[in-house]
Amino acid sequence: MGLMWLSVGVLAGLSAWILNVLNNKFIVDWKAWTGLISGIFIILFGVAWSVSSVLEGVPRSGSMGFLLFDGLGLIILVLTWRFNLQHKKKHPPEESQHQGVIIPENSDLEIDSNSRRNFLGTTVLGALNLRHIIGGIIGLGAGVTGVVAVKRASGKVLDDVPNAIRDDYRRFDQRGVIQAFAHSPKLQEEKKEWTDTWEQAANARTKDFKIQGSYERFVYGNPRDEVGYRQLDYALARGGWETSLRGIPITVAPNHGIQSWDQSQVNETRYKFGSKQEAADAIKSAAKLYGSDKTGITVHDERWDYDPLYDPIDEKVVSWNDFPFTPKTVIVCIVEMDYLALSTAPSIVSDGPSGQGYSDMVMVSSHLAAFLRHLGYKAVASGNDLGLSVAYAVAAGLGEVSRGGWLITPDLGPKVRICKIYTDFDFVEYDKPRDYSITNFCIHCKRCADACPSQAITHEDKPTFGPTFEHSDNPDYNWSSKPGVLKWHSDSKKCYEFWVENGGSCSSCIAACPYNKPDFWHHDLVDTTNVITPGPMHTFMKEMDKVFGYGNVNDPDKVHKFWKSAD
Repeated sequence: MGLMWLSVGVLAGLSAWILNVLNNKFIVDWKAWTGLISGIFIILFGVAWSVSSVLEGVPRSGSMGFLLFDGLGLIILVLTWRFNLQHKKKHPPEESQHQGVIIPENSDLEIDSNSRRNFLGTTVLGALNLRHIIGGIIGLGAGVTGVVAVKRASGKVLDDVPNAIRDDYRRFDQRGVIQAFAHSPKLQEEKKEWTDTWEQAANARTKDFKIQGSYERFVYGNPRDEVGYRQLDYALARGGWETSLRGIPITVAPNHGIQSWDQSQVNETRYKFGSKQEAADAIKSAAKLYGSDKTGITVHDERWDYDPLYDPIDEKVVSWNDFPFTPKTVIVCIVEMDYLALSTAPSIVSDGPSGQGYSDMVMVSSHLAAFLRHLGYKAVASGNDLGLSVAYAVAAGLGEVSRGGWLITPDLGPKVRICKIYTDFDFVEYDKPRDYSITNFCIHCKRCADACPSQAITHEDKPTFGPTFEHSDNPDYNWSSKPGVLKWHSDSKKCYEFWVENGGSCSSCIAACPYNKPDFWHHDLVDTTNVITPGPMHTFMKEMDKVFGYGNVNDPDKVHKFWKSAD
């Protein structure tokens, strides 16, 4: 990247020299200056875009950037040269009057009488120096747009989550979490009407599907002679899950393993912070050290807690009355997943960053919980147990819920995993939820829904207060999606069925999302542009995302590319 910006700097210096030469040989009016500077800027932008795209491994984007931006810049320069540049001519010293302008005797310039006349130069606006007026307007407009873009990119601060909540909203029963249900034979038998209805619907979708034993088929899979599903690919996934599975056998199970509710480690002396902001800074600094890429702190909100809790390992309902303290604060940490491995979805290679993300979640949440306990405060680490991770992340200002139901952050996109820490510590500066205009983009995009191999994600144009997928009106089928929150409702059973069929998790929806990009400046620029542009522009940007070669799934070449990404 450093070499790229050095090259752009050299080209910018060369451009400035060329502009100086042109200024000495031609009459350069405001129109010419506008054309020359705009054309050169767009060409330099295209060079930077193309080099960045090649460096990130997407040469198609580099080619398209070169054709689009450099081609446009070249056209602007040619038109400016053809229509707006006038040669300066030497002449004997004399007084000449052209277009009402007196040229003094000591002037060595004469405007060619055959040159094109600048009509506005003879008007009152010309006398008021039109180039300065227009330049000022353009500069002011660009400045205001820049300020608005930066402000909007940081999100509009809200008092509550951006999703409207209806009076009929009820807290989510953890027995309705797909992984918890699929892991517990006892629950499958107790809720036999759920089991039978799901299996009947799945088999009607031409799937030979049985819930019992499905969890093991999804978690462990079977290698086969196919790119993305070989022993090599499965070994990558299993390695990613290692810490997670050793730290806690199943991420939705409360009070197990490293996420135990045990509070015997709490220091008897409570550390006192000087201010709430100091406390927030300390917590986020510690979280960063332990591996959190972004951290938010929000007030504990019962709306987002499971009720009742369910332990799929011991196969029993757990009450909040058994929790060791009354939570006051929830700290939310997100960890980034590897872009290149995710881009191989739905291959098992893409299960590697998912597993690594869960392992990172275990490490970050357990370490931060221990940090708080050693400060003298009660704390419990949480993965996908205890409460709705996406809802808490939105409440903590880290992003917005997407069409697919996962979190999209403004800087890391959707390639994140979320963990939480419940604590009784409340002398802290809380973060607020923010509107990043991500939901508005999702309305016009639908790439995740198009890419979903099981069609579990809805194509509805706008969010709804309840699910609209097939069988959503049957309570024996729709026990995993609750009404009352304005959002898109996915059929998670279809999603899980594909996981079992695939022999591992999928991530096609995340891989296809236009917000899913590596950390390069031109993607940050596009994301910021999406914040301030209207809806039809979002549709255009989605199509350009395809044209530039991003978001394609089911591509074996990406698997080969990953396995050669060591350098």
